[in-house]
Amino acid sequence: MKILVLSHKPPYPILDGGCLAMSRLLEDLLSLKQVSELHYHTLATAKHPYDATAFPVNDKLHLKAHPIDTKVTLLGACISLLKQESYNLIRFKNTGIRQELQHVLQHNDFDFVIFESLFAAVYARSLRSFSKAKFIYRAHNIEHQIWKDLAVNTKLIFKKWYLQQLAYSLKWAERSIWSEDQGGLDLILSISDTDLNIIEGQTLTACRYLPASILKPNIKSNLAPQKICFLGAFNWQPNVEAVDWFLKTIFPSLRQQHPQLEFHIAGKGAQQHKHWLRTGVVVHGFVPDAKAFIATHGVFAGCLQSGSGVKMKIIEAMSVGAPIVFSAKSADGLPAFEPALLHFSAATFLAEMARLLENQDELAHRAQFGSTYFEQHFEAKQVQKQLLQILEELQNNR
Repeated sequence: MKILVLSHKPPYPILDGGCLAMSRLLEDLLSLKQVSELHYHTLATAKHPYDATAFPVNDKLHLKAHPIDTKVTLLGACISLLKQESYNLIRFKNTGIRQELQHVLQHNDFDFVIFESLFAAVYARSLRSFSKAKFIYRAHNIEHQIWKDLAVNTKLIFKKWYLQQLAYSLKWAERSIWSEDQGGLDLILSISDTDLNIIEGQTLTACRYLPASILKPNIKSNLAPQKICFLGAFNWQPNVEAVDWFLKTIFPSLRQQHPQLEFHIAGKGAQQHKHWLRTGVVVHGFVPDAKAFIATHGVFAGCLQSGSGVKMKIIEAMSVGAPIVFSAKSADGLPAFEPALLHFSAATFLAEMARLLENQDELAHRAQFGSTYFEQHFEAKQVQKQLLQILEELQNNR
């Protein structure tokens, strides 16, 4: 198999959950002996620059970066708003890059072209006539749902209105890419079981579920008492919203019950949020080893209030056996998940967090649940078998 992958940002270095999900697919593809060549093309932005040395070294792997300016401008946002275009997506479309990709497809006989995320899939339709390869869109989430949730959760009237406009324009652009008539796709590959059901209900394009894999780590949570943690990239607004919510709604009551309690926050951009600094809160900023951080900082607060798709930080926390308290949004997309563990209100989230902090046996039981669930659904070798089966079925469906 000869495969081309296009991503909207480099998967390495792994700076956030999106990078992690993309890096795992890359390494899962490289692990398959049936894959002879993997041509990885990535857009490179100011926020996510390209560094070839950060990628794994493999004879199958051929790298190409496409610099692009995706900077948000007031003028660009206003023009898109007037045209009712998705400003989220059009910033990633570039005529020069499209022409480069067309040239690559014309001069290579690929079996598959995989578009990593919606921001890469904007190129699919314009490339369709230049290749006989099967086109696959890997859906990390339902993008418009993220902005819709943010709009619902904000109380500022103008901000709410603007987020609603972003969600509306993105919704129709996203559905166009899903469309069997307009998208130019042969398969939509969702990493979320929940999202798969939604997408299938709105397109005749073939859809399949393939979870993002995680390598089973050698470390395990030490179930540190009197510690809670959260990890995420804080250039993604739902992570900022989640920490704000936890510090306002949950942490003061827990701290009153447990005066020695510590809340540890890590991730790219965390140190920029000075308003989080208070007694009992430790802001670490970016940490090079997410799993090691989670494993040494007690209960993981799965406190997202907005978003869509599987949250890679939740899978990482499960992989090290960390006890987790789940808001309903934090568990989005987890297959066959236990409904009793989901919290739709601050009151029940707070009550369970307090119960775990007060009972070491409960803490250990929740940790074991996470470990078992991870091994059943996300361990890399299992996912690689599913990936190969999907590719072979699609290849034979000529």
